[in-house]
Amino acid sequence: MISNIIVPTDFSEAATQAMQYALSLAKKLKASVHVLHINQVAMIDATMPAETYQMFVKEIEDQTQDQFKKLEKEHLETSGIKYTCNSKYGFVADEICDFALQQEADLIVLGTTGASGAAEILFGSNASAVVSKTQIPVMVIPKGSTYKDLTHIAYATDYNEPEFPSMMRLIYFAEQYDCPLDIVHVKSESDRYFNAENNFFKKNKAQFSYPNMSYIDLEKGDVVASINQYVADKNVDLLVMAKHNRSFFDRLFHSSLSKKMAIHSHIPLLVLVKN
Repeated sequence: MISNIIVPTDFSEAATQAMQYALSLAKKLKASVHVLHINQVAMIDATMPAETYQMFVKEIEDQTQDQFKKLEKEHLETSGIKYTCNSKYGFVADEICDFALQQEADLIVLGTTGASGAAEILFGSNASAVVSKTQIPVMVIPKGSTYKDLTHIAYATDYNEPEFPSMMRLIYFAEQYDCPLDIVHVKSESDRYFNAENNFFKKNKAQFSYPNMSYIDLEKGDVVASINQYVADKNVDLLVMAKHNRSFFDRLFHSSLSKKMAIHSHIPLLVLVKN
């Protein structure tokens, strides 16, 4: 169940779009939204008087509050969603992860910036650190993406167990929208070491108890390109992956992603945790 959603913001257009997406998602899931901004105070001269430093900090805090008031007036107050606005000081990724734990969050929603779409948010130092550090699911919202009820979800996997925790979270998502859920695997050299027909998903199909689930094995080839093509062909509107011990997730999100994974400029990406 998702009841608390964290939405980090730097008040940019992309972050605000992600917040709008999160508000619509929260309404669908009957969840609360906690908007979070991390204030970063620039390094200062040690000889700066304390009064001057305090004025500098107050200016930053006043600007943050002004931005929050703008978000409240334009988006939050009319959403019908229970929300809070929060600001903290520190390193962005660390504070996001800590705040999510404090709020017992079920999901973190991040916005992307730039033409490279999700590649930039995943490889940017802050967002990449959030994805790698947190044990809480993260949803990446591409720039320009607007919320719509999900009609087709694809979960990309290398059949590397454990999968059960992430699958139960994923099935919860699919149940909320009553939409098809495809378990997509791109064949590789490692498949010869196990019987794909007897993989974890098919062995435990009864435990998942979601009737609209399909198992798709794609022919061996470039993993990123194959998933890209599948998402485009099937009109998938949410791509899901799970991270575990720097395996499948990292193989997909290496330095060539910005050139290959063009789909991430168009659809949200949900990153789950396997264990």
